[in-house]
Amino acid sequence: MQRHNLFSKFYGFPLLFFCLGFLIQPTEHPFYVSVTEIRSDTAKKTFQVSCRMFTDDLQDALYRKYGFKAELARPQGADADGQLAIYLQERLQITVNGLPVDLRWVGYEIEEEATWCYFEAAEFPGMGPVEVRNRLLYDYLSGQTNLIHLYRNGVRSSSKLDYPDVRVSFP
Repeated sequence: MQRHNLFSKFYGFPLLFFCLGFLIQPTEHPFYVSVTEIRSDTAKKTFQVSCRMFTDDLQDALYRKYGFKAELARPQGADADGQLAIYLQERLQITVNGLPVDLRWVGYEIEEEATWCYFEAAEFPGMGPVEVRNRLLYDYLSGQTNLIHLYRNGVRSSSKLDYPDVRVSFP
């Protein structure tokens, strides 16, 4: 009996710490969603785009696509800006009246566990039907969902793209 109690006392601790390790470890978020907001204002002649993605997903995508190991929460300089701009411009295209919108990279910022990336149109594209082609994080996450919100003169229209869907049109 003594041997059994001694065995359970000393060998139970590693099992306890092993189980607690799984409970304490940070876990991945259970869903994969990005949000793209497009704001068009004819009175001000502005066209702005912002994209919000989980920072860890975006960092993983940059690493898998380009071999670029980024810690976006820390200042990275021009390298992170350049890689983010290229990645997003390859995966997000917008047309107005059938003509591509030339998006200029503005920058990014971290907000809690998300990264906001910002663009603006080089020239105001005018009004008309808007088509969005959004493949953000699709090459990395097959469970990705991309939400798109279009605000035209303050009026909101929204749509959702689940992998592998890439296109949405707004009249």
